[in-house]
Amino acid sequence: MEDKFGKGELDSLDVIRQYGVIIDYATNKVLPESTKQFRESMKTCSLAYWK
Repeated sequence: MEDKFGKGELDSLDVIRQYGVIIDYATNKVLPESTKQFRESMKTCSLAYWK
């Protein structure tokens, strides 16, 4: 996925919506801690997780 992003095959919204990851745009690498926090917040803020 990082390679596709770096080549322009995926844009920033693709990596967020399709893969649920946050990218460091300077290095085109996944930010693991930010991704973890993003995924946790989606569990409480996403309609898919509402009870």
